[in-house]
Amino acid sequence: MARTPSLPPLILSLLLTLAPTATQAASDLPNVDPRTDETVPVDASFEKRAFNLGPWGAIEIGQTDSAQRRLVVTSPVRDPWFTDSLFVDDGAFGSPDARATYYSPRLSGFRVGLGYTPFRTEPGVPDPVARHLMEGVIRNEGTIGLARYRLTAGAGKAQVTDKDRGTPRQSWVVGGQLALSGLTLGAGYREQMPDIGPLRRTFNAGLSLERGTTLQGWSLTGRLAHTQLGDELPQEAWSTGLRYRMSPQVSVSADLGTMTYDGGPATSTMLRLGTRVLF
Repeated sequence: MARTPSLPPLILSLLLTLAPTATQAASDLPNVDPRTDETVPVDASFEKRAFNLGPWGAIEIGQTDSAQRRLVVTSPVRDPWFTDSLFVDDGAFGSPDARATYYSPRLSGFRVGLGYTPFRTEPGVPDPVARHLMEGVIRNEGTIGLARYRLTAGAGKAQVTDKDRGTPRQSWVVGGQLALSGLTLGAGYREQMPDIGPLRRTFNAGLSLERGTTLQGWSLTGRLAHTQLGDELPQEAWSTGLRYRMSPQVSVSADLGTMTYDGGPATSTMLRLGTRVLF
């Protein structure tokens, strides 16, 4: 029989106490970094409450993005073929899991994010695959001459409830980006450690080049990704895309990508052509 996970009494009490009287201040929270690849689905509308703590930062409670989803930077291109979450199935494009997240104010270019998730689920699994997931992220932003840089490091730890699924128990990630005159370069490295099974290592790198204005212009993107599970042969992928924006509402795009699972020639190649029309 499926078990119904419950929130710890402290978190539940906090939700019931603050929800009716708190003032939302979502605009005071750090925004998710813009994604160059607009083919990635837009995040769902989460049921959440945001609390502005003034000079002390801000708190989000409810079904909201995780700290690493908002603050960690790696490749500037988020390829839907290759997720970028701190934990494999959590955070890349938002998550239905309820959590509490604290964001510090920016101080000398630094900002810290801390999060707690009582339980983490996976699609089609009635019981939680992990409990008491805790994570922390630190981010630094600044300029070097005319260029802007962003550096991040994060780590997480959870109590795994279903070891047979290879759910990560610990994970850490580092990444950074450098942007100048419409060109953004970025890379990141991640290690995930399950209770049972081999270590997972992931490296990604990419670039995006944008020209034009918000009314009309074009963008070029490219991405490389490398994942290795223990001593197995690596999984490697690359993709490139070109998008032309004829107006703020209309754009056309072409994307070419390939992936290999055996270290040899590409075993999967895909060409995608599309038109985007906004009303």
